[in-house]
Amino acid sequence: MLPFPWDEGALHLFHMGGRALLFDVASSSLFALDPLGAALIEEGRSRTVEESLAVVWGRFGNEAEQALDQLDFFYRAGKLLGPDPAAGLRPPAMPYLKALCLNLAHDCNLRCGYCFAGAGSFQGKRGLMSKDVAQAAIEMLLRDSGPLDRLEVDFFGGEPLLNFQVLQETVSYGKRRAAATGKRIRFTLTTNALLLDEEVSDFLRREGMRTVLSIDGRPQDHDLLRSFPDGRGSQALVLERISRFLDHRPQPLYYLRGTFTALTSDFYTNTLYLADLGYQDISMEPVVASPMAPYAFLPSHLPELSRQYERLVEEIARREELGAPLHFFHFEVDTTGLSCLSKRLSGCGAGVEYLAVTPQGTLYPCHQFIGREEFVLGAVDGGITRRETQDVFRHLSFLEKESCRACWARILCSGGCHANAHLQTGDLHKPDRLGCALTRKRMECALYLKLHRKERKARLDGSSH
Repeated sequence: MLPFPWDEGALHLFHMGGRALLFDVASSSLFALDPLGAALIEEGRSRTVEESLAVVWGRFGNEAEQALDQLDFFYRAGKLLGPDPAAGLRPPAMPYLKALCLNLAHDCNLRCGYCFAGAGSFQGKRGLMSKDVAQAAIEMLLRDSGPLDRLEVDFFGGEPLLNFQVLQETVSYGKRRAAATGKRIRFTLTTNALLLDEEVSDFLRREGMRTVLSIDGRPQDHDLLRSFPDGRGSQALVLERISRFLDHRPQPLYYLRGTFTALTSDFYTNTLYLADLGYQDISMEPVVASPMAPYAFLPSHLPELSRQYERLVEEIARREELGAPLHFFHFEVDTTGLSCLSKRLSGCGAGVEYLAVTPQGTLYPCHQFIGREEFVLGAVDGGITRRETQDVFRHLSFLEKESCRACWARILCSGGCHANAHLQTGDLHKPDRLGCALTRKRMECALYLKLHRKERKARLDGSSH
């Protein structure tokens, strides 16, 4: 019989699009419930099976027992309230390095007001990475990746295209050295798009490089915080460069990435603005900021942000019905949770599987930790020297964080962003509550969209027979 009362860490009942949905954490099963089934589950939060049935019987009569039998069938089939799949697991032994973020430039041609990197300088001296440092980083990646043969290198900044020559040389060197060792490196560029001239664009297309293109949406929102050093807004030129670049680019190789803040919080409208310009792959990210910043989000913003996520996923579902797909990064996630539980335990891999490299060759757990000197891990020429700090990051899975243990989304999000946790709470083991709430809302939207697509596919398959 169903083990009622259940807890939120085992099941998650939520409503979206006028429907009741139930997500089972242990099996990653997703159910659409009718009012009777939802009532039974709701009562089961705090009552035994018998008590829940008695309460619901008064509203639904004999059908209540049939609904309970159906829920019990799913329980016996292992689809509801099964054992925690992560119980007894431990973080894996020190895994191999598989990705690098190369900060080619600690400088930028913009002066974005919300930039966590201090307008590109990362609160330090402005400068560019040399070819020697970049190549030493590639050698470290190839050496420390062990048997892994699929590796990643992200070019970041500042604005990495300020160092385009080294970018070109690094791609050529990396591909040649990887091939010689039986490996392959996939390269990604994150850029504000201002330097996407014909030469750069031709190179990126020729190399098949993935690109993340930064634009915040409408002119009034983008230009408020993404300006040139002289204060001029950059949206018109950014949009022109993106449009020219993507007119001749295979679609699966890019994402438009925007940032929204408390001063420019209407990401719903900005996402649709970009979609209506013809772009299908879009990400909008909440700003990374100290809570003291004037553009930082506060708990009071959560209801409106949640409402916008729900409006956006319903609009995406509506557009898909019309044959106009829109891929919103945070909704295009693996909601099975169990597809690779060991990967879920390692989370983003910061500090262990993934490292950031400064222009001087200093190693940090990720690009967002750069400038926080207590998190220096070593250097490309000598490798990791602070193993004790690296080991802290190896133990930052959701298993190690107290606030994650009772969270229904723990396996899906893997414990959240370590850098943001440290920024907001001062403790790597204490995730930011507001960030967690936004993550859970995005996961609900992803689950809702998954169900919509499954049901739509069933309808289309049925109509074709």
